[in-house]
Amino acid sequence: MMVYEKFQELLTSLLQEKLDGSCRLRIQKIPRNNGIMLNGLTVTAGGQTAAPLICLEQYYEKFRAGRPIDALADEILNELRKDSDILHIDFSMLNDFEKIRDRIIFRLISTHANQTLLQDVPSVPFQDLSAVFYLFLENGPSGQMTALISRRHQRMWDVTTQTLYDLAEQNTPLLLPPELKSMAAVMNDIAREHMGKHYREGIVDELLPGHRDVPLFVLSNTSGLHGACAVLYPGVLKNFADQLEKDLVVLPSSIHEVLLLPYDDSMVFSEMSDMVADINQAAVAAEDRLSDQVYYYSRSDGEMIIAADTASAFVS
Repeated sequence: MMVYEKFQELLTSLLQEKLDGSCRLRIQKIPRNNGIMLNGLTVTAGGQTAAPLICLEQYYEKFRAGRPIDALADEILNELRKDSDILHIDFSMLNDFEKIRDRIIFRLISTHANQTLLQDVPSVPFQDLSAVFYLFLENGPSGQMTALISRRHQRMWDVTTQTLYDLAEQNTPLLLPPELKSMAAVMNDIAREHMGKHYREGIVDELLPGHRDVPLFVLSNTSGLHGACAVLYPGVLKNFADQLEKDLVVLPSSIHEVLLLPYDDSMVFSEMSDMVADINQAAVAAEDRLSDQVYYYSRSDGEMIIAADTASAFVS
């Protein structure tokens, strides 16, 4: 089997040939969440100085599974053609803060697992997490196109971290609205998607009797990507807690969503935290992990804090 480095070189060469010199291609390392580094391919059109990144690991896995490398090159080209407008975004607007202020959003990441990244980007601490900032550039057929905001951008724009946070707090709920569903509704959505024409109403109730008795809810955004930051959206946790007339327990499922439970004083937070840690290790990709902690949201205080096994400390 061809080694990964050789695969990258050959794939890049094939793409360059198929693009007939109209774009510039370059392989580079992509820093991802939790210290994960991936190999990416930039495809820059014309005189652009910025470009979309194509993660190559997924294509190498397809190649190892038997997909011809020429077919993979065509697949990448088809994806680029779907998002052809992205190659022609006017990236010069990045120099003008007034042109991009409405595109600033935030995401939540683990502080501990991203120490190196956090040295280079503006951030706001939130318990054991950090809010970091992105530019929301496009939402195309192949997904979102975003750009991480670095300290270099911050210096160029001459803006404070608090300004970035205030803008992101306004923009993120507008660009990526919150979505809150019961676990029962989520399970039905999954069954409908995977069963297709074989799906029928009530099938989840038949397969998992009693699942509706579990008061578990999923909070994300309408894209399903990086939706855990919806806990920072003004009013989201407060409105839901008021609706239930309960304080909330927040379980960090991943960077993409959190689980919400109405609080009761029989809960043992150390056991819940152990459960979250076990699930993170067994079922959540390293890049998608958010935290092993469990959080408590108080209606009276309007704050989400790391939960502790001292129920008497919580006054609703």
